[in-house]
Amino acid sequence: MHRNSDGWIKAYQEKGALWFHGGDTRKPHARMTSGNHSSMFFYSKPVVDDVTLREEASLDLVDLLLHTGFDLSTVDRVVGPQTGATLLAEAISKAIGVRRGTLCKWASPAKGTDQEKKTMVWDDPERKVLPGEHVLLCEDVTTTGGSVLLANDAVLKAGGIPFSRVLTLVNRSGENSIGEDLNLLALITKHGPIWSPEECPLCKDGSEAISPKRPETNWELLTA
Repeated sequence: MHRNSDGWIKAYQEKGALWFHGGDTRKPHARMTSGNHSSMFFYSKPVVDDVTLREEASLDLVDLLLHTGFDLSTVDRVVGPQTGATLLAEAISKAIGVRRGTLCKWASPAKGTDQEKKTMVWDDPERKVLPGEHVLLCEDVTTTGGSVLLANDAVLKAGGIPFSRVLTLVNRSGENSIGEDLNLLALITKHGPIWSPEECPLCKDGSEAISPKRPETNWELLTA
């Protein structure tokens, strides 16, 4: 392992990728993808975009998986939802190849809609799950687990066989699993406050809720 949990939290802090609201309600707070609000946010893009950190994180995640007794030879493909886990899926597939000595494939489904329901689709014909493939799921930050569940459904619809373990850089869900049987293995496990918009105390005190990632300048507003 390159780092333990505290070491990875430090890595996020050094990359300016971990934010806490300081209590000043004149400053904004985070509106997450789910629509809920929070006073804490892990922004994995600066970490994943760093080639060295991405490779080290992927190797550490694979080592966590090995420590559970998992057999890497059974993995045909690593899948991480676009766009946050695309580079991570590729890096984890390479890390598996390093650890077992044989190549591993990867793919990254995109978000879409099917009769107004959220779904994920294989938009790259060269990188998609094939029937019978055993698939390892990954994610950059897991809060509600919604993206992982959509990716899991996409794997099943393609005829793939997902493993029950999910590799994630950060588990801030407060749970050890999502869905019925997807167990989380994380480099960082840190549960932060999550509120619905109606219950958010920061909103009630006048703080504005903004998406930390879209546009990217919002991250600068949060961390200023």
